Amino acid sequence: MKSRLIITLFVALTLLVSGCSPAATAAPATGALPTDTPGSTSASTSIPADPWGNIVIPPGQSVKVGLSSALAGGYAVYGTDMLNGVDLAIEKFGGSLHGWTLTSEGQDDGCEGAAGVTVAEQFSADPNILGVIGPMCSGSIVPAEDIYAANHVVMITPSGTAVAVTAQGYETVFRTVPNDDLQAQVTVDYLTKELGLTSIAIIDDQSIYGEGLATAVKQKFEAAGGTVTSFEGINRGESDYSAVVSTSMTGSPQGVYFGGMDAEGMKLVVQFRAANFSGVFFGPDGIKSQPSFADAAGAAAEGAYMTFGAVGGAAGYDDFLAAFKAKFGGDPVAYGPGSYDATLILLQAADRVATVDANGNLVIGRKALADSIRATPFTGVTGHLEFDQSGDLKVVSISVFQVKGGIITPLKEYNFGQ
Repeated sequence: MKSRLIITLFVALTLLVSGCSPAATAAPATGALPTDTPGSTSASTSIPADPWGNIVIPPGQSVKVGLSSALAGGYAVYGTDMLNGVDLAIEKFGGSLHGWTLTSEGQDDGCEGAAGVTVAEQFSADPNILGVIGPMCSGSIVPAEDIYAANHVVMITPSGTAVAVTAQGYETVFRTVPNDDLQAQVTVDYLTKELGLTSIAIIDDQSIYGEGLATAVKQKFEAAGGTVTSFEGINRGESDYSAVVSTSMTGSPQGVYFGGMDAEGMKLVVQFRAANFSGVFFGPDGIKSQPSFADAAGAAAEGAYMTFGAVGGAAGYDDFLAAFKAKFGGDPVAYGPGSYDATLILLQAADRVATVDANGNLVIGRKALADSIRATPFTGVTGHLEFDQSGDLKVVSISVFQVKGGIITPLKEYNFGQ
């Protein structure tokens, strides 16, 4: 009986002491990717709840806009152009977000899948990354977007045109360019109706982007009653494509369509002209580069055609162009304007949803950011940009260009959507 009384007194004393002790407090948010489940309550009530968690950036740290693109090698001219567009947009926005300094961080994905995944993992692990512009190439995007989606990191590509880019239905994926099905449709319409071609040879670089485009052009050209005399693949990075050129010319096609990028397109057009091919040479947005296609191929590029999202003529484009030239010493190459618009879309969405918590941290809900991008139409230097549920544009324009007098010149614009 006595021992029971002693135990009872000991338990009561223990409860009294524990009741007076300070309660354990949760560690402050560091910006690491959250493990909260939808509907759960955050450990700090000062941070707004978000189904995907929050980007939390402490005072004194910068907010980063990531860029995933080719920044070295044969396609670096495009990646540099994209980074320039990002930097100019940050400057245009004012250089800060709710008082936090904005910076860009470019990572080289080499326009390749494995490297694109590596960059996606690096950006997803960085708590200061607001979102990513890019990747540039569809072959990088398709594997990398799984990483971004899993970590709720928004990505906006100004150049990834493959249909597969938005096929997964990820809510984190957006693009400011038309898909390749529409690009192929414009190509075939121009080849058949404007140029009157009834036969073409097709070559692609065996990438997700190039092969997808080439296949779509083949299907649509044949559906329009045309004949595809050959369908060949090349390897990126090689210098001698004479065997493919010879095979492609065997069927005496009236034109050649190339699905791929400028580094290979430039070599192909030079080698076709050296083999006395006088027919039409036509390519996609991947070859629309003044310095690395038109200038590099010289006289051989004269008369070549290409498709690209309609750029120029939109409100503010002339001012953008003047600012771009003043800052970087020349015109945009290809994806600079689209990267500029994509960055402003990201920054303006962040500005709409960002808050500062009781601890002085900048807080941006990840789903709130993606939802704001999707819900808010944007008028930029590349035109009206408004996204559907899949992250594709509701309204798109594609232009056909031709090298005239050595200069890439717009010929005809096609419009899709409302």
